[in-house]
Amino acid sequence: MQKKSIFISCLICLTLLIFACVTERASLKIEKSLPPSKLAYYNDSFDKLREDMWETKIAYIPGEAAIDNFKLADVHIEDGKLGVDTKTGCFSRGGLATKYTIKGDFDIQIDCHIDFLEGIRDMDQFVQLFVVDKGKEIEALDGVMFGLIKRGDRDIGTIFSGYFEEGRLQLGAWHYSGNFHGALRIVRTGDKISLLHREQGKEGWKKLDTIRSTTKDLMFAFRLGNFMGKRTSITARSSVTARFDNFRINAAEGIIEEDI
Repeated sequence: MQKKSIFISCLICLTLLIFACVTERASLKIEKSLPPSKLAYYNDSFDKLREDMWETKIAYIPGEAAIDNFKLADVHIEDGKLGVDTKTGCFSRGGLATKYTIKGDFDIQIDCHIDFLEGIRDMDQFVQLFVVDKGKEIEALDGVMFGLIKRGDRDIGTIFSGYFEEGRLQLGAWHYSGNFHGALRIVRTGDKISLLHREQGKEGWKKLDTIRSTTKDLMFAFRLGNFMGKRTSITARSSVTARFDNFRINAAEGIIEEDI
């Protein structure tokens, strides 16, 4: 009788696990999307800098106040990858943002490579991905953030999520992480945005978080920087570097090109 009970318990657990996996796959499926032939135009292998598709002077989320002693990070193409390198001796950020917005459900991803510098205390090191309202002031911003960070006062990196709701930033899930070489993915279905990551050379995606957020049209942006939050001083003797590649829109209900 005891063996039968154990067998039944194991069977129930296995059934629940299978159901959870099926449910997870279903929740990330985009039912309505533009055809791949249409979406292929927006995919970017970063063989050259497509200034028709990207805003290249993205350092702040729209409306964020400027600070003294700030310089834009260098953004350049090198060996078929997009490189971003912060400047030394100052506050520095840089990256790209789409000149178009994405409508409805979508599934987007980008390769990201960052090796955190060790023993650095005089600055932070971070990569952030955003899907946010385009052109909104930060006081009214809605959207989601996906990031990798090693703060100056910590010895280990973190992968984390967050969301903006009418300009208020709330942190979501997180766990410790070292250097990252892999892909980051953002999927919206309805009013839920899921954040996933996959290490290079490994199969399958790991979900960090699913956040209930806006259904408005959103732009995608990513940036690298050497300061976070309320940091008021910085030495930044070293440059923070990251590389990006293989940006893809796997699915999207619509693309609004009014700004291109």
